[in-house]
Amino acid sequence: MESHLEDQQDPAFARDALEMINADRGQIGERITAETWWGAPAQGLAAALIIVVPAAGLVWAWVPSVLGMGIFVGVEMLFRKRSGLGITRPAGPRGLWLLIAFFLIVFFSFAISMLLVVFGLTGWVVAVAVAAGVATALIVVAYDRAYAAEVRHAG
Repeated sequence: MESHLEDQQDPAFARDALEMINADRGQIGERITAETWWGAPAQGLAAALIIVVPAAGLVWAWVPSVLGMGIFVGVEMLFRKRSGLGITRPAGPRGLWLLIAFFLIVFFSFAISMLLVVFGLTGWVVAVAVAAGVATALIVVAYDRAYAAEVRHAG
């Protein structure tokens, strides 16, 4: 039986293998950033909907909650379907810090939203939600770019 990898000790074989790996990393990076144009605004909208929950009142709070979580899950599912990739963790330190920033922005924006509702300033919740939604969209763009760069330069 003949092996297609006969000359594995040959430096040219190693060089070709490394070039194929780098090409694969480049393609993965391109597939990650190709979906940013619709994924980032959708995730910004989802974050804004979750932050607006306290202003909706007890009876209607489930509506923006379900919509926001549905958008987050839908974006992930559609991203996996369109790109063929499933991202389960950050590729490196920049992605991790951006992910932490995302969670902090959503958490503190939600807390501010609750305080505004308690003090009767419900109208300001929309401003907080819009600001957090825009910040979330920008973080998603930065995260996708950082992930793609970290995948391209891994190893």
